[in-house]
Amino acid sequence: MDPLSPLSLFGPVRAVAPVAAGGGAGSGVSASPRRAPELPPPRVGVQFDHRSDGVDVMTAIDMRTGVVISQTPAPQVLAVVDSIVAAIRQREV
Repeated sequence: MDPLSPLSLFGPVRAVAPVAAGGGAGSGVSASPRRAPELPPPRVGVQFDHRSDGVDVMTAIDMRTGVVISQTPAPQVLAVVDSIVAAIRQREV
């Protein structure tokens, strides 16, 4: 091992015996196959949009009511960015 390696501070590295899936002997884990628990239907939908100015928008929507839970970036941030871009374009003209 390289003497300058940060691992050299801990001494030599020893091999570890592999453990079979489901745990080793005496681990208390059964090796029988298990089924995943049934999950309730999703309550939140995620919508990804790409604006014409190149900004990616992610919106989380409550699937039961259709109400927007959150949006990234926030609409207020997008409004500020749009106003800054508009001001810069007016100065260039």
